[in-house]
Amino acid sequence: MKLIPGGLFWVGSPQGRSAEEEHPRFQIRIQAFCLDETEVTASKYDACVSTEKCTASRSKRITCTSGKENRADHPMNCIDWHQAKAYCEVHGARLPSEVEWEYAASGGSDTQRYSWGNETPEGRTCWKLHRTCPVGSFAAGDFGLRDMTGNVWEWTADAFGPYPWLASASKTRVYRGGSWSRRFDKWMHNRLRNRFGADRHGSHLGFRCALSDPKQACASALEGGGCARDVIAMECPGGKSFNGVRCAPEGAGPCPAGTTEKRGYGCVRTAAGGTSSKDDSLQPEIAEVRVLRSPNFDSDCREYQKSRPTAYRLEGGSHRARNAVGRDRSCKNRDVGVGWNSACCP
Repeated sequence: MKLIPGGLFWVGSPQGRSAEEEHPRFQIRIQAFCLDETEVTASKYDACVSTEKCTASRSKRITCTSGKENRADHPMNCIDWHQAKAYCEVHGARLPSEVEWEYAASGGSDTQRYSWGNETPEGRTCWKLHRTCPVGSFAAGDFGLRDMTGNVWEWTADAFGPYPWLASASKTRVYRGGSWSRRFDKWMHNRLRNRFGADRHGSHLGFRCALSDPKQACASALEGGGCARDVIAMECPGGKSFNGVRCAPEGAGPCPAGTTEKRGYGCVRTAAGGTSSKDDSLQPEIAEVRVLRSPNFDSDCREYQKSRPTAYRLEGGSHRARNAVGRDRSCKNRDVGVGWNSACCP
């Protein structure tokens, strides 16, 4: 492991840049912690399986690394979030939080785009390939960490939710860092957030473990364990300001009507009985999504998504709503931008 010194850090991207879910940017205090130098390898994970302390991958895809002698030093993939979390716990460690991961990948810098700096990924990481690379194949980035950018995406401990707080109820978990299969550099930058159901897995996705300094207690502990985010400031749009909980107009209460403040989770929706309730309805946002043909990308879909040869552009709504519309049509994203998805469909 490598020691990651603590410090102040702005998480996310400035307003108007990158994906909407990277906003609003917020400042947080990161406590020192340790992080694996490389992603956990297939050989190390398989050794844990042999002791029956870890469970084997459920996938036999050709791009999975477990059990393949010629990929023993490749990152372990094709395991879900629960399996990654269990491996770390067997070794007395844990998965890094989302903000810890971004801080470490950025070298503690508010402006660093990739784990090595701001230069293009070409020649500096494992990407644009058809499978994983041996861990540590490229030069180390800041803090002596390897493969924070590329090779496989990496599971983090946190459920996905809007910034700046942890999600109070979510079945998805955040993963970060880009992978061997990405072809566009915008998928590789440190602040990009991605997520998957905690029980899902893929050959694009692996993990590394973190370790807290036992001498440093949480600044604020959460019920049920874990540390609350120590949010100090937040960049707010449209004349609003951070009131300690959210961006709000001057004089507004801590939380809007229908929500209540929950320490560590911000403003959460409340049901009639006063208990928190997650509203998963996307129907209003889905109604805003427009699906348009984009035949100029058909050739790209035919080459990289042979079973989905027809290109469409999904505009409007939220990123989650566009993804839901795409899934309903059995499409797969080929590219994503602010306010749009480019998808390959059957």
